[in-house]
Amino acid sequence: MASLLLCFLLLATASLYSAGETKKYIVYLGDQPHPSFDAVGHHHRLLSEILGSHEAARESIFHSYTLSMNAFAARLTDEEAGRVAQLDGVVSVFPSRPRRLHTTRAWDFVGFPVSAPRNLTESNVIVAILDSGIDPTSESFDDKGYGPPPANWRGRCAFSGKLRCNNKVIGARWFRLDRKVPANDVLGPEDHKGHGTHVASTAAGIAVPGAGVFGMAVGTARGGVPSARIASYKICYADDICNDEDILAAFDAAIADGVDVINLSLGEDPGKSFTDTLAVGAYHAMRRRVLTVSSAGNQGPMHRTVVNYSPWMLTVGASSIDRQFGTDLVLGNGKRVTGVSVNTFESSGKFRPLVLGFEAANTGMSFLGQMCGPGSLNPEMVKGAIVLCKITGGAGVADSVVKEAGGEGLVVQMTMPVDRAEAFKIPSTTISKDDGVIVDDYIKNSGGKPVARIEKSHAFTPNGTFVASFSSRGPNPLYSEILKVRMLSTGLGGSRMNILAAYPTYLPFTNDPTDPRRSRFQLMSGTSMATPHVTAAAAYVKSFHPKWSPATIRSALMTTAGAIVSPNSTRNKDLEYAYGAGLINPSRAVDPGLVYDADEGSYLRFLCTKHPNTTAVSILTGTRSFDCRPFARAEGYDGLNYPSFHYVVPESTRPSKAFFRRIVKNVGDGPAVYKASVESPKGVDIVVKPERLQFAQPGQKMVFVLEVSVAPVLGRPPYIVSGSLTWSDGVHSVRSPVAIHYT
Repeated sequence: MASLLLCFLLLATASLYSAGETKKYIVYLGDQPHPSFDAVGHHHRLLSEILGSHEAARESIFHSYTLSMNAFAARLTDEEAGRVAQLDGVVSVFPSRPRRLHTTRAWDFVGFPVSAPRNLTESNVIVAILDSGIDPTSESFDDKGYGPPPANWRGRCAFSGKLRCNNKVIGARWFRLDRKVPANDVLGPEDHKGHGTHVASTAAGIAVPGAGVFGMAVGTARGGVPSARIASYKICYADDICNDEDILAAFDAAIADGVDVINLSLGEDPGKSFTDTLAVGAYHAMRRRVLTVSSAGNQGPMHRTVVNYSPWMLTVGASSIDRQFGTDLVLGNGKRVTGVSVNTFESSGKFRPLVLGFEAANTGMSFLGQMCGPGSLNPEMVKGAIVLCKITGGAGVADSVVKEAGGEGLVVQMTMPVDRAEAFKIPSTTISKDDGVIVDDYIKNSGGKPVARIEKSHAFTPNGTFVASFSSRGPNPLYSEILKVRMLSTGLGGSRMNILAAYPTYLPFTNDPTDPRRSRFQLMSGTSMATPHVTAAAAYVKSFHPKWSPATIRSALMTTAGAIVSPNSTRNKDLEYAYGAGLINPSRAVDPGLVYDADEGSYLRFLCTKHPNTTAVSILTGTRSFDCRPFARAEGYDGLNYPSFHYVVPESTRPSKAFFRRIVKNVGDGPAVYKASVESPKGVDIVVKPERLQFAQPGQKMVFVLEVSVAPVLGRPPYIVSGSLTWSDGVHSVRSPVAIHYT
């Protein structure tokens, strides 16, 4: 069976390599048999059966996973990998793939101020950041007032030279198993991308008053759990690449080191497997009661673009907050068009020529020039001017192209929603298609000499809360009955925007090495930035309830999340596919009342029901031929004890119904009586049985069934409608979204 999985995995990459060329493979053998097991020696002996000698095996293997799992990474040909997959004891063999990063005021926005009640044990919580490293010299990581690391910490610090860990950043490790790094990075834990430092301080940085970016967003920057400890695991480098074998090594180390929560702000294109490296690593973490919080991806607004959708991971999308950065484009006729960007350049007040990219293009390159593509602009026409580029997606390299051609400013007109506030190498702003019409009209009526100037950015309050356009949407690409994304955090835009956090001062403000600007803090955005907010919320709950399982913490966060209700109905048309359970509320999550728990057995029952005795189940369990027969068939439509409900209507022209079985546990202080209330969208009937749950004591579990009945619908395209179930005892409100998808 392992060879069957290998064949499928090879199809995606075989065309890129010649038959005899080696590439990196991960050979997965399951769990460590026992603490004294000689895993490295076993790996060499195993591979020597295929390669012919121990020496050849040692040369091929470049890493052995020996801490929390049993696996090794080796350079093999496709033929060798196929033969290894047939060996006794080998669960699976899969090629290593590259992943990419999903590139303060936010805490107040979600009702989690610095004055929120704190547990003294918050300093015992260890947050693992699997990212691009960390700059331990940032003031966000000052350890003044901290005691020694928690007693359960077993990690280490791999900084060299003058850099050191402290009692705040208690661990720093790096993984680049092939030892190939770009010229502007190093084989060490230090951050040469800036992403990891930003993420770490968003999750657990201490409060730093007077933080800001060139006079903007000035205030106190802090993480969600400022007393928690940070362990950094560098797996991504300045080339934006995060290799599978390095990610798995970081999971292996973090679990063994004793971390409590893992932040994973990265992923890859949406796929159809829950047995990739990230899912396997997160599964091993779940087994050790460690929650993995991951980003949904930046492939929105299309459906089924969510990544990291395995049910044992908590997947996070991005929403707006109550702050955006506007950058005015002042036209020669006095009209102002407010775009979106992080423009730190002061305006001289001088107007400059305004030219259209396609009109300033080199001969034969008008189409590429319209988008300001590489090499498309004529320096003689662009020098000293502001260039208007019309682009479907993001700005890309337009600022570099305009700068290289001698331009002094950039206006990016987008056809997609403008909610990405990016920092550029020259004065720039991003405007909507509607505002582009205003600019075009001015140019047409300017007498052939249009001029404009770009002002420095200013903060403003957007109209309501909405899901970022880039934030990947559900449903789950593999199991449509599972609702993904699970919840939202704050973090808007695909690059840099309004999440203020620490940034290495040795890096340029943009990715341009010639950029002289430096800043102690940076404004970034994306689901990468949303994820550490939920990671911090999970760590906060963990500090009050250290024995709670990952699923219990996930449930507490989801059932206390705030529903997305705002004037931006057109921006939130994807409903739960975009925002899941809603916007996090960490303070409420500490006392959720009821929880929906799940353990490894729950996931195995689900997987065995969907894929009995398949290779996929074997991969996760670490058993070559896993036997599903002892596991009872999962009950209900989705077969999982989730805090959400999602029904995909099989035939919209006929009436249909689905049953969901759930178990809730009373985590309150004493006996309680909960009553159910439902909100049913038009054409849908939602019934709960029983409608009343009476708990005699804390820890008691009770079962209920939710029935969704759908009336037939004619002549409508695919769409979704939204309802909810809320259990209330007069003190707690335990809300679960109910999404119905008409196909």
